[in-house]
Amino acid sequence: MDVFYINIAEFKNSHDKDFLIPYSDKSFKSEKRFYEYGLGRYLVKSVAKEVYGIDDAEIIVENTGKPIFKNSDIQFCISHSNNIVMASFDKNPCGLDIEFIKTRNIEKLSEHFGQKFANSDDFYKFWTLKEASYKLNSEVKAKYCAKFENYYLTIVSNNDLNFSISEFLHNDIIKLSCNKLCK
Repeated sequence: MDVFYINIAEFKNSHDKDFLIPYSDKSFKSEKRFYEYGLGRYLVKSVAKEVYGIDDAEIIVENTGKPIFKNSDIQFCISHSNNIVMASFDKNPCGLDIEFIKTRNIEKLSEHFGQKFANSDDFYKFWTLKEASYKLNSEVKAKYCAKFENYYLTIVSNNDLNFSISEFLHNDIIKLSCNKLCK
């Protein structure tokens, strides 16, 4: 599995907003949402071409709402939070969620979800695993959970999880790498 990300603020400093127009087939009420969506598609299509050799990286949406490549069996999953857009890629289905860590009322969250969270790490591990598992849409057989800068990250797979931190693909896109499993 490969995982790549783009820092939105850094991207904005080096690119004009119009750069993302070809990657966004929708209109958005907020600029934030435009960047999240457009950068997600830019990231996926760039990696598809540069890493996997997929010349026609057209993305379609399944009936379930999951985006997939129209002309490739490579699976991908996109997540974004605050200033990061991230995507995972694999030959098997994969799920990914990233959440910016902020102060939360742990007591209220414990009550709301009906389980006791000892601290914010417990909550973020629970939440990102829930979201990544939903995106995987099959049995979770392997997972990786960790803090990443000011974020909490969870990656799941229905197969073995062995993914490769901090290798630049080019100026915008950074590849993560790791060989740990989180149980």
